[in-house]
Amino acid sequence: MKRATPKGRARARKPRRPAAASRQEALLRLSTGIAEAESETDVCRAVVVGLYGEALGYDFVAVLLVDQASGDRVLVASEGWKQAPSGLRIRPGQGLSERPLLDGRIHYTPRVTEETRYLPTRNEGSEVDVPILANRELVGVLVVESNRPDAFDDGDLKILAAAANQAGIAIGRARLLRAERARADEQEALRATMADLAGRLDLSTVLTAVLERAVRLLGVSHGELAIYDAAAEELEIVASHNIGRKATTGTRMKLGEGAMGHVARTHEPLLIPSYHAWSGRSPQYAAVDFHAVMVAPLLIGGHLVGAIAFMDRDPARQFGADDLRLLNLFAPQAAIAIENARLFTAAQQQRQYFQELVANNPVAIATLDLAENVVSCNPAFESMYGYTQAEVVGRKLDDLITTEATRQEAMAYTQQALSHQRVKMISQRRRKDGTLVDIEGLGVSVVVDGTPVGAMALYHDITELLKARREAEEASRAKSQFLASVSHELRTPLNAIIGYSELLEEEVEELGVPQLGGDLERIEASGRLLLSLINDILDLSKIEAGKMEIFVEDFPVAPLVKDVTAMVGPLVEKRANRLVVEGAAEAGDLRADRTKLTQMLLNLLSNASKFTENGTITLGVRKNGADRVEFVVRDTGIGMTEEQMGKLFQSFSQAEVSTASRYGGTGLGLAITKKFSELMGGGVTVESVPGAGSTFILTLPVRGS
Repeated sequence: MKRATPKGRARARKPRRPAAASRQEALLRLSTGIAEAESETDVCRAVVVGLYGEALGYDFVAVLLVDQASGDRVLVASEGWKQAPSGLRIRPGQGLSERPLLDGRIHYTPRVTEETRYLPTRNEGSEVDVPILANRELVGVLVVESNRPDAFDDGDLKILAAAANQAGIAIGRARLLRAERARADEQEALRATMADLAGRLDLSTVLTAVLERAVRLLGVSHGELAIYDAAAEELEIVASHNIGRKATTGTRMKLGEGAMGHVARTHEPLLIPSYHAWSGRSPQYAAVDFHAVMVAPLLIGGHLVGAIAFMDRDPARQFGADDLRLLNLFAPQAAIAIENARLFTAAQQQRQYFQELVANNPVAIATLDLAENVVSCNPAFESMYGYTQAEVVGRKLDDLITTEATRQEAMAYTQQALSHQRVKMISQRRRKDGTLVDIEGLGVSVVVDGTPVGAMALYHDITELLKARREAEEASRAKSQFLASVSHELRTPLNAIIGYSELLEEEVEELGVPQLGGDLERIEASGRLLLSLINDILDLSKIEAGKMEIFVEDFPVAPLVKDVTAMVGPLVEKRANRLVVEGAAEAGDLRADRTKLTQMLLNLLSNASKFTENGTITLGVRKNGADRVEFVVRDTGIGMTEEQMGKLFQSFSQAEVSTASRYGGTGLGLAITKKFSELMGGGVTVESVPGAGSTFILTLPVRGS
């Protein structure tokens, strides 16, 4: 284990050490404060309040978090400097507190004024800067100062390291909670939108509401909505939001023309990073000044209703997977809302089509009049509850499908829906035979020309969904508990073994007995191998749970390749192989998750080293067009058959039993590599000939997001 301080070990120089009991009380308060904090700011505040004061003897404590957009360190909380500017920002390249962000280590400065990075502030004594990691990402720095030089000892460094570790865990937790709340707010906004649209039947109002709701939901500056004229086989723009200098309403486009015409023909959504650079743009939109474009067809089953498009003039605004996911949720419901309004407007001519639409809907639907009596129900309702339409028409819905326990609740929901209030719930309802069914229900008011005429009740059977959800949650909880327990129990002794082996390596070198170094290196290597296996299992678990995060940054490819080859060198040499690197110097820069790219390359090179002996392993880097880069790992090893390649990327799977028994391994490395590459917008392919070696090609976008 490397020593905690890069510029010599700290020595005890505090003349008046607070009593041990007082320190323990302070540390307990610190831990409690961090554990109780909910937001990032609360966590940072709890850290500085817990560390500052006479109990621990620190004169100034601050937490600075990294602004991902600018790279600045931003002062979030501090104690000990009343004149500290609110929101103080320190640019990259300035100040002592940047050093932990560069190497991920604690930095102790006994005399700050002797350092070239020193920024004259309140302190001329000593300073400790501790990195804060949240979810394996360096997110900030804990800065602790003393007014006296040489004031910190090893005990202080341990306390501060522990505090930073707790802060990182709490910040990571707060960020995850914030993301979950954002997702919940997003879902609630989507539900509110759908409920609002479902209760509107006037076509012009629905068209405007669909576009305005969608623009707000996606947070864009422009939008357009078109409906499909089947007779003319054209799209007509019927609503627009902030498009160009003149309204585009009334513009007509053939199928295949422009972005909307393209999705109307393919029935698939389309993302265009730069509309001006897109070869399929329509001449009718040659003068527009927006950049990124996202377009989706509006479909009911295979029936085309129209198309909807969103744009933004900001070059930095790019549409991604989250935008597309929201649009895919919104578009089918918007299509139904538009089609319902078109059907109502067409009145008698399209009444039969509307009835067919409801009749074929897999959701159980019942319509009510203002007296709460059932006017009609669809076959899905009959199938779910066991009643025929003749048995329910004219009767009160709540008398038919509720129990004594749910009657009052259901009646209140019915009144809300009839009162033009949105209703959504998850509850239980009773079938005709007395059995209960778990349902997700939606109640919406039906309004004609501003006058409520009834309500529509929609029920979706979620019995199996709830059962599967409970089982999945229980399985996920059990797996998480198991992995957390196992990782803790194994990582702690492994880290100790690795750390002590590193210390012993340094000591035997200093004592002049290098013959012991080889054994110590093997101990360290074995420990790291086992630790890597544990980390692989945890990574796979996160990926399967959808909790693996990608941290994108810009970096040059050549230094990364150099670091990877240095790390894998001993493994290559172990089987008398030769490692060749090609094209790294010309690869330029890449925007991706650097840590995961390093892990993927190590997995591929380690795999090649394992199955190659007295051969050559080549790592090549090459461009594939303007927006793709390929990392090619080629070996002269044992190769694979088509059957073996078919199960190559399966978790815990190797080519065949005999190979696994001879060469070892868990079969996780390639599976994780493939999943990482797909999360980063790329992929992995393999080519192999038995006895002639294998070639793995890792492809990534040059500008990942």
